[in-house]
Amino acid sequence: MKTSFNKIVIVSLCDNFSKKIAEKLSQSLGMLFCDTKDLIEYELIDREALKEFSTKNYLLQAEKKVLKHIASFENVVVAINYDYLVHNFNILKNGSLFVFLKLPKTMIDKNDAISVINYSSRGQELENLATLSVSIRKTDEDFVIKKIIKEIGGIL
Repeated sequence: MKTSFNKIVIVSLCDNFSKKIAEKLSQSLGMLFCDTKDLIEYELIDREALKEFSTKNYLLQAEKKVLKHIASFENVVVAINYDYLVHNFNILKNGSLFVFLKLPKTMIDKNDAISVINYSSRGQELENLATLSVSIRKTDEDFVIKKIIKEIGGIL
C-alpha cells in the first residue's frame, strides 16, 4: 500500500526526547534521520556570532532555507522543535506525517522555561497541527518506538 507521506516529522515539548525517539524510529523503520536544529546550526556555522551581525529576519530566512531543503527529503524521520515547526509548518506540510509526542509536564526540560510555562497552549497547538498524537507516559525509548509504529500502522 502506498502511503501519502515520504517523511515522518517528530515533535514534542522536549527537544532532546524528540531527537532520541526520531533517531531510534528511523533505525527501526530503515529510514534516514535528520535533526533540524543540527542542520540549521551547521548551515549558520556560528549562530551566536551571526546574531551580532545579522538581523532577526536574516536568521529566519536562513532557517526557512534549511527547512525548504528538508522538505525535499524522502524516506526520512525528522526531529524538529516547537518553534521551527510552528513557524514553518506549511513548508513541511506536503508529504509529511506529523507525530506529536504528548509528554507529561514532568518530562519537559526544566531549562526550557518557555515550554514549561506554556505547556498547555503549546501542547494544544502541536496537537492541532499533528497528523497523529501519541501520549507518552513512559520514558523507555523502545516502548515509545513500538507505540509509535503501532499507531502509525493504524493510519496507513
